[in-house]
Amino acid sequence: MKLVRVVCLLLIAALMVSGASMAQDDETFADPDEQFTVPVPTNWTAEALDGYVLLQDPDELIQVYALAVEGETAEAGIEAAWAIVNPDFDQTVDKDIVSPPPPPGEDELVVITYDIGSEERIVQALARRIGEQVYVLIFDTDINAAMQRGAQINIIASGFTPTAATETDLSGVEPLTIGDTIFDELTQYTAGLLERLDVPGAAIAIVQDGEVIYTATFGVKELGSDDPIMVDTQFMIGSTGKSMTTMMMAALVDEGIIDWDTPVVDVLPDFAVADPELTQQLTFRNLVCACTGVPRRDYELIFNADELTAEAIVASLSTFEFFTDFGEAFQYSNQMVATGGYAAAAAIDGEGDLYARYLNAMQTYVIDPMGLTATTFDFDAVEAGGNYAVPHGANLDAEYEPLPLRVETLLTPIAPAGASWSNVEDMANYLITLLARGVAPDGTRVVSEENLLETWQPQVAVSADTSYGLGWFISEYKGVQVINHGGNTFGFTSDLALLPDAGVGIVVLSNGQGANLFNEGVRYRLLELIYEQPAENEEQIAFLLEQAETTMETLRETVGDAPEAADVEAFTGTYENEALGTLELRYEDGQLVADAGEFVIELRSNISEDAEPDTYLTFGPPAPGLAVRFVERDGVLELIVGTAPLEYTFERVG
Repeated sequence: MKLVRVVCLLLIAALMVSGASMAQDDETFADPDEQFTVPVPTNWTAEALDGYVLLQDPDELIQVYALAVEGETAEAGIEAAWAIVNPDFDQTVDKDIVSPPPPPGEDELVVITYDIGSEERIVQALARRIGEQVYVLIFDTDINAAMQRGAQINIIASGFTPTAATETDLSGVEPLTIGDTIFDELTQYTAGLLERLDVPGAAIAIVQDGEVIYTATFGVKELGSDDPIMVDTQFMIGSTGKSMTTMMMAALVDEGIIDWDTPVVDVLPDFAVADPELTQQLTFRNLVCACTGVPRRDYELIFNADELTAEAIVASLSTFEFFTDFGEAFQYSNQMVATGGYAAAAAIDGEGDLYARYLNAMQTYVIDPMGLTATTFDFDAVEAGGNYAVPHGANLDAEYEPLPLRVETLLTPIAPAGASWSNVEDMANYLITLLARGVAPDGTRVVSEENLLETWQPQVAVSADTSYGLGWFISEYKGVQVINHGGNTFGFTSDLALLPDAGVGIVVLSNGQGANLFNEGVRYRLLELIYEQPAENEEQIAFLLEQAETTMETLRETVGDAPEAADVEAFTGTYENEALGTLELRYEDGQLVADAGEFVIELRSNISEDAEPDTYLTFGPPAPGLAVRFVERDGVLELIVGTAPLEYTFERVG
């Protein structure tokens, strides 16, 4: 039930951080009995039946039942809901029950995942209790469809709103002026959270009303050392850099070099996606809106980084299938955003390869005008400078360990999507520029207000109260607009957020893989402090941390010791996949390892009860817990990496 549990936690996370306001223009369906409303994602259908509302995706592979029933507990409400929706459903099957902290003003929240004995479908129930009224969502979905339409499922889960629910609305409320009391409390909270989550180190900067008012550092550059993080220490910022790429694009729109709605083929005639008709229609806006339907395909980056060029990244889009129709659902693609940056740079008069032209465009239109002296794509310069945080990856024991700095160069081919370095001093200047609607701290106009604000316009819904714009997430905190973007690399995590109407911004950089709970936790604590709200997010962090530990423990129980050489001798050799290239499997130093050229990772046996024969899991960074299995077909041994709908088959050669 590992994958099922992951999907379950995604639903929980969506619900816990949501509000009831609608992102984008999704339809809202009102229960005929006026007990709740539920959003209807783009191209979905909704109809009122006997005692419940049924929502279905366009392919009718996902059914969501929404209803309100009486019950003294949330679980009792779920039992009553099944009696209405499907009395024949066997509720006695094994199930996973979790009880997250309920939204403010509600009494109970429960999510049940049922083990129906199928690898193709997921059945879950989510219940919110207010008094003796229970509001229930039941999800019955094809597992591939659930992964492809995860954002649309989150829209339903996070936007399902009981009529009896109450919410705090801070829109129009002035935040506190941030002073010593808030500084002290935030510093103490951050230090404690860093220790609880074992994050090696972090740096924070806060701006308010055009000034940097707070900087703080925590921890060390590398575990095992006593070299502290400093305010000028460089970190990779990952996908936070997407917003800087779209700022560069906005500056080009200002100069008339491109328009947001210029077709990409007008600049790159060889540009193509899998749909020839769509190839001619896609615009610069579409490349950075996460709304085309092209899904995340990061394996191609990790396995091929040494051979990939900017031109190859652009060309790769012609082979990518579309998970959903254009404009239908949020689909996050690093290759698509990278192509946007490269195409924009190609529109500028000049010579050289796309990568060099992109770096020049960023330096000319973004980095130099804002005076960002520590922001760079140059790994050699960072290494030579010596003042950088060391990346740390997580292993299956949930422990961070230092990574070689050069592992981060795997992101170079998608530089516009997230391969830059910076520090909190530079990011604070970036925040000031954003809050000043495009004017740098020294008064330089970097980008017009009109085109900066265009990047903040919602393009596709992510959840009920979050949309994706052009390189930005547009969300809210209790009615207050929040513009933000985070970033994850192999060993770094970043989070940058601003409240345009309040004049406040915060950036948190850390040198731990997947440290989002820490980075975003610091951000939410600041919001609670400046708006004098209770520490609600702390309860959510505690729950999510507990669930993450439980999930990791379950995963660890499926990982055996290193196999004996004789047991895996038949699997060693060279394998090839058209998309991912060559993978060499060998046994050395008592370990079975997979060598992709760009990285080497250990494989250990999958010993879970329901594991297929000859199934293994990767152990250790940069990608712990990745499924690998061996299958023989027509006399050819195949190595299969990943899980549907994104799995890759390698054939052994030689």
